[in-house]
Formats: sequence, structure tokens, C-alpha cells
Amino acid sequence: MRRLNLALLCAVAAATAPAQTWEKWLAPGLTYRMEVDLQTPRVIHALRFSLGSPVVRAEAELAQQRVYAEDPSQGRETVSSLVRRTGALAGINADFFPYTGDVLGLMVRNGELLSEPEPRRCVFAWGPSDVVFGFGRWSGSVRLPDGQTVPLRGINREAAGGEAVLNFPAAGLARAPQGSVMVVLEAPLEPAPVGAFSGTVLAVRTDVQRLPIDPGTAVLVAGGSASGQLAALRPGDAVACEWRTEGFDWAKVRQAVGGGPWLVRDGRPAIDAAAQGFSGGFASNRHPRTVVGLTREGDVWLVNIDGRQPMSAGATLEEAARALIRLGCVEGINLDGGGSSVLSLFGFAMNRPSDGSERAVSNAVLFYGPRPRPEDGDLRIPLAAIPPVGGSVELRLERSDGSAGPHAEVLWTASGSAWIDQGGTLRALRPGPATVRAFARGRWTERTFEIPAPNAAAASSVRKRIAR
Repeated sequence: MRRLNLALLCAVAAATAPAQTWEKWLAPGLTYRMEVDLQTPRVIHALRFSLGSPVVRAEAELAQQRVYAEDPSQGRETVSSLVRRTGALAGINADFFPYTGDVLGLMVRNGELLSEPEPRRCVFAWGPSDVVFGFGRWSGSVRLPDGQTVPLRGINREAAGGEAVLNFPAAGLARAPQGSVMVVLEAPLEPAPVGAFSGTVLAVRTDVQRLPIDPGTAVLVAGGSASGQLAALRPGDAVACEWRTEGFDWAKVRQAVGGGPWLVRDGRPAIDAAAQGFSGGFASNRHPRTVVGLTREGDVWLVNIDGRQPMSAGATLEEAARALIRLGCVEGINLDGGGSSVLSLFGFAMNRPSDGSERAVSNAVLFYGPRPRPEDGDLRIPLAAIPPVGGSVELRLERSDGSAGPHAEVLWTASGSAWIDQGGTLRALRPGPATVRAFARGRWTERTFEIPAPNAAAASSVRKRIAR
């Protein structure tokens, strides 16, 4: 059945222009773009953000607004859930993460350091009027009452053997392997990328591996050789912590998310996957991708490339780099991809996540601004006929008075057994349930229907046409 579906899609593509593009205005300084190339095949969703917008801002955000949580998702959340919960206009997934759910690379949210950099991996950092791609470096230390110094290896993550890690309330939980020491300190601040404080010891715990972090405190965790030094601390002792995150001008940038590898430098492909620890297959095979780039004019493109789908094969890193260049980008890096790749508008995924549904991720880039005021009256999606597998139908959005909403004002998305472009063309991929959604004038509406299975005679006819 998969071979038949792909063949049918190719038959449709042969009679279609090589690529179609739609751009739809979301707010001043924020535009959504969809590109459909049925010959490759490849579907691209993108946001163009003008840094100087007076009403739209971009911020880095943690899933569930914390690193760890005691739930099945380990503190992760889908991008669409995060967009809905925060009231954002749009969101796109950001950094890589392990099964534990913590962010792997550098993350700064509104000037608050949430995760230290992975030194091999590049970073996307921005502020009110600046965007920078680069690498971060981290250093830190803990000075004990007897004058001893312990290296501080990280922030808001689990401490590996022999490491000392400092956890603030944004971590949600301090986590450590068995045999570690947890020291609860007074810490009346949110950590900046460069910071220091002297905190009084409130408690020393050796009997737990998970410890919630109260406001106004921090938990210093150490395992292995470092644990012996911390175990001697007592309530009332003073402990001094300091750290530096270098590589960026923190007076100009207040947000940062990690990724990698580098894709574009000086307007040309410049992929350094091996140097940043990525495999050859990661670079050369086609996968879903999320990438970010900067134009010469100072606009930011955040791009999602669908993959592992009948209508979109994904992209190699080279192809992702060339997609950024085609959009006018002169610098750009890769972010997390695969099943994590999601671009959500007003709380619904515009792309088709390759897992079949959205994967819960660790962080995202969110866009905030004025939301359209919901219009009175019902919206509906008429469906005069359901297309067969490989077929298509043109849809429109109707108001309660029967008038049609202009396509320029309608955002279309579909899930299940069909997909839709921003011109309203719905294409059936396979038999089964499908849901099409439309957003206009501040409201979503949807319609669910069943794509019928082709009968044997129709399938035979299709195979004969393809053979010719």
C-alpha cells in the first residue's frame, strides 16, 4: 500500500508545478510561509521574524517552564501545548534532549541561565536588536568554609560521577545518582549567565536522589570524589558559588538555545557535523529538520522541514542549508529534528510530525504578540466529496452567512490520512480517518472524515496508468 500511495502522489506531482509557496501574515513582524514541492517531495513550514517588530517578541521557554518533573514525560511538553498554555502566537522546537528530559546545550530565558553550554555545539542567541550564532564556554567553582574549592560543572541537571552541579528552582527537582550529597542553600536570585552568590547551608541530605527546590533556595549536588567534601558541611555554613558563561555579549542578548551543527556561514553551506559530534548518517540522510537562519537585513527565519512522510522526504543537512540560503540567510544552524520537529501556530501543529503525533520536547522558541480577536458567528468547512486515495479536493472556509473567508486569512492544517496546503487543496494519502482544521479571525474549526479504501478495480486501473 505504501508503494501505491507514493506512486499516486508522484502521478499527481507530474501534473503540478515544481513548487508552490504561500505566505500568510500573523502579526506585525511575523509571517508564516509554506512551500510545497511535490517532485522531491518536500514540504517546508517557516516563520519569518523581524527583530525590530514593535509588538512581537521571541523568547526561549522550557517545557512546563521547568527542567524536571515527576511525571511520565519527565517534565517535557509538546510545542502546541506550550503555545496554548502560554498564550503565544507560535512556537517551534529548539534544542536536543536525552531521555531524562533536560536541555543538552545552552539555554537562557529572559536573561536567566537555565542550562550550561555543550562546548562542541553551536548556539542561537538573540536580544531586542541582535542575533548571534556562536559557541558558549562554561566555568564555575564552589568555595567551601575551609577554603577548599570544588569545580562547578553545570547547572540544572543531574550530576554525573565526581561532578558538582548547582540546581535552582527552574530545575524543578535536584536529581543525583545514589550515594550523592545534596546541599540546600539560600539563593535569593535567578542565575544570570555570569553570576555569583554566597549562600547559607540550610540542610545536607544523603538519603535522597530527588529533591524539590523551593523558591529562594538552590541545591548543590555532588557525587563521587566531590561528595566527600560537601558531606562535611553543616547548617549555618557559608558556601560561595560563582560561574561564567562566555562567548556572547550578555548585555545585548537575553535569550539563547543550543543546537548544532553549523549550516550556513557568509551565505554559503558550511556544515561541521563531525566536529560537533554528529554522525555521517545524521548529516547525509534525509530527516525532518528544524533550522534557524539570519538574513543580511537582520530578519530571522525559523524553518521546519517535514520528513519521513509520503509527501515530504525530509532533507539532508546540505539541503537544509540551501533552503536557508534560498530564503536569504547568510548565517544559520541546525536545531533538534526528527520526531521533535514541530512548528505550531495558535496551538496546532502546521507540519506533520514524523511520529504520527507531536513528541514532547524540552524547550522551544515562542513568539508573543497581539492575537486576532475571535469573530462572532460559526465557521464551517464544507466537504462536498471525500477524495479517494491519491486524489484531492479544494476546500474553503465558510462563515455562518455562507460567505467564504479569503485564503490569505485562513491557516489550514490536517492530520491523519490526509494533508492540506495553504491554498486549501486537501490530498488523501491513505485509507482511514483524517481531520482538517482551519484558523481564521481568531478561531479554529475542524472537520473529521474517513478516507475510503480503494477497491480492487480502481487500484488495478491506477497501476496500469502508472505502468504506462
